[in-house]
Amino acid sequence: MKLPVPLRLLKERYFGEASRNVWVAQNRLASLAERLPPEVASVASEAVPILIDYQDPDYALLYLDRIERYLGPAGVDAQTLAGIARRMLARMQYEDPISVARITVREAGGMAALPNPSFAPVARKFRWGEIAALLPPNAAAQVIDALKLLRCPDRTLLMRFNATCRSGVLWLKAWTLSQRMRPFSQRFAAERSWVERWLHMMDRSRARQPGATIAIIETADLIEGSGLGYNAGLKKWNLIIDDLVKPVCDGELSVPDLGEAVRQASRAAKEDSDGVRLRQVIADIVAKASPGDNARLAGSARMN
Repeated sequence: MKLPVPLRLLKERYFGEASRNVWVAQNRLASLAERLPPEVASVASEAVPILIDYQDPDYALLYLDRIERYLGPAGVDAQTLAGIARRMLARMQYEDPISVARITVREAGGMAALPNPSFAPVARKFRWGEIAALLPPNAAAQVIDALKLLRCPDRTLLMRFNATCRSGVLWLKAWTLSQRMRPFSQRFAAERSWVERWLHMMDRSRARQPGATIAIIETADLIEGSGLGYNAGLKKWNLIIDDLVKPVCDGELSVPDLGEAVRQASRAAKEDSDGVRLRQVIADIVAKASPGDNARLAGSARMN
């Protein structure tokens, strides 16, 4: 799927770094807030400083660009847009070693922090594949291919973030400074692609079955955290979209109440650790469904 490239991003790419000034994002928020419903404006007002801190002002501008798509006569209602805004904020501040280090540095006293023996270390598990994905795409692909050959991309590494000693503080600050390199990583590109696909499938459901839109928005809740839990949630989300939502939107499958089907699959995903029950639930829904318009047309064409 080709991702949209706003004019602002093209100007940023070719005409300098003006949009990376904090005031640009703040002014954009002030201008957009006048057109937003109150419940959405409050979420956006909270999101902008969070995303500036997480990455940079340009990242916050991307968030606002995505919100603006759903304003106007062809947009969505206030409650739906608020749900999109909240979940998009959660997904755009995905957990990686950089984000954990930045939070830990802040709790330790900022970039001027000194070793504190009483500081409680923070521990997180990340997959080796997640660590490799912090590299630029080409380098990351090579490392991940090597990990696959060694059969260990899903092996986890326990990373400790602490400010109890000088080496620990230096380690934290090094991770924090690598924030500038995050936009060039494979993980950053993958997360951007995921958010766009989530919004795209929501848009397609609005055209095919508007009643399913909220359920598809809520599927974002399946993906959270890091390590194996994050990876499992992502796989379950893709399973629901690829095997249930997309066939309905493509006209290959007819499910009378797609929203309830998606909620049923989402409940199974949350209760299921390995995806077996989720696959069975989706298989049962598909078995009860009838062929969609496109499937019937294809069948008629073959008969003729």
